[in-house]
Amino acid sequence: MEKRDVQKINRQFLLLTRQLAREGRAAEVMTGLPRAVIDKIGSLDLDEIDELAETVPVSLYTFRLTDAALNRLLQMPREVKGTYAEATLV
Repeated sequence: MEKRDVQKINRQFLLLTRQLAREGRAAEVMTGLPRAVIDKIGSLDLDEIDELAETVPVSLYTFRLTDAALNRLLQMPREVKGTYAEATLV
């Protein structure tokens, strides 16, 4: 993965987290981050988000499903995958 790709992913993840924090929606479930981190990201301005996204050389986004949960998810019918994934992550 190119450095620029990681920067874009980080920026989008930080912007989404900030939006969820400000809207008071289920940010913990959506991002997998602790509330204190979500609140801190929610207080960042665009320049701070851009700087963080550009200077962190690794993805801030992490995949949260275990190998077993992912295997089960892949075998399920499409209409129940969302509910299963939410239940697994909460």
